Amino acid sequence: MHYQRSLIHCVQGIASEGGRRSVIRLKRALEWLPGKTKTYAHQWFFMAACIYAILMVPLAMLARHGYGPAVLAAPTVHAFEMLFGFVLALITGYLLGPMPKNQLLLFLLLWLLARVLGVIAIADWLALISNAVFVALLAWHLLPRLWVAKKWRNRTLVPLLGLICSLTVVIALIGQFDDYRLQRTLLGESVQLFALLMLFMGGRMLAPAVAGEFYRQGMELEARVQPQIEAGLIVTLTAAFLLASVPTLSGVMLIIGGLLAAIRLIRWQLWHCLARPDLICLGVGYGWLALGLLSLGWVKLTGSDHLGTAVHVITVGALGTLAANVMVRVTLLQVKQYPSRIPQIVIMTGIMAIAAIARISADLSLYREMFLAIAAVAWSMSFLLCLYVIFDCQTRVLSRKSL
Repeated sequence: MHYQRSLIHCVQGIASEGGRRSVIRLKRALEWLPGKTKTYAHQWFFMAACIYAILMVPLAMLARHGYGPAVLAAPTVHAFEMLFGFVLALITGYLLGPMPKNQLLLFLLLWLLARVLGVIAIADWLALISNAVFVALLAWHLLPRLWVAKKWRNRTLVPLLGLICSLTVVIALIGQFDDYRLQRTLLGESVQLFALLMLFMGGRMLAPAVAGEFYRQGMELEARVQPQIEAGLIVTLTAAFLLASVPTLSGVMLIIGGLLAAIRLIRWQLWHCLARPDLICLGVGYGWLALGLLSLGWVKLTGSDHLGTAVHVITVGALGTLAANVMVRVTLLQVKQYPSRIPQIVIMTGIMAIAAIARISADLSLYREMFLAIAAVAWSMSFLLCLYVIFDCQTRVLSRKSL
């Protein structure tokens, strides 16, 4: 009888332990379903942005030769999807922060619906409505939160993001009326707004990280955010956008902005951070941005025919490099890993540099199609590597939670 009672207690203990584990596993599974539990927006939107970036550029290349979605053969559609599709996904993931999963799922579904409808081009008005609802919700969640900043330089994010969200709807609406000339003009000028956003956010990410590396080495970085230069960047790029109808003045403002960005980058003294390849790679992206502003300003000032080339210095060199690095950096820090120990950051930055150089060379060479193909493959390879790092981090988080 004693052994029987011991056996019964043992079986009950095993059963209760198994039941407890089952309940815990069920609870963790339910947490990943849409509900009141919160998750970080970047966990979903960075992965979606990477997949979209990997697919869109090769699809656009194939469309030009009659093998992909025909709508992507139009430069305006390709530009719109990359700026107001891909980049808005990055903005959402970076700035939205933690929120209930059911709300985040709504954001993601609206973004996906707008992207799919925009590519298959069978319901243009539904694509317009999806874009409009998505950016309206994004502005409603972000702008009041950003407006509480005390300094005017920080508050400039509110009108900047508000204007970007508004342009999403305006440009999509103009596309419904087939006014491709106006649509192309607005797309070209909107690049300056995204450049200003990259200058602001890139500086706010680089400055404290470089200062921390200086502190680790027993030094002090005096030039951190550099508020005077940042204010100058805000003023010059805003003026360049507002003076778009006067190309020479707009070009002068862009050149001044490019010089200010270069000075700001030099004053961070990244040559003292060679042990931190992640910071060097962020600096490379910021350098592409300064070069792009100088190039775009020179083209506008001189009336050169290479406007598209200058734009791609910003959209491929700067945007591609900074986007990949920021997504990887934010993801790694979220799971408490050090970006400086991830060799993929250097590799994807180098591959993106090949993409940028090839895209620029395509406009300056007789072998245009070859260089365009190289640029498309390199762009996708860089974001494929970025996706690998993000996916690896997410699976590690899930495996830890399941233990």
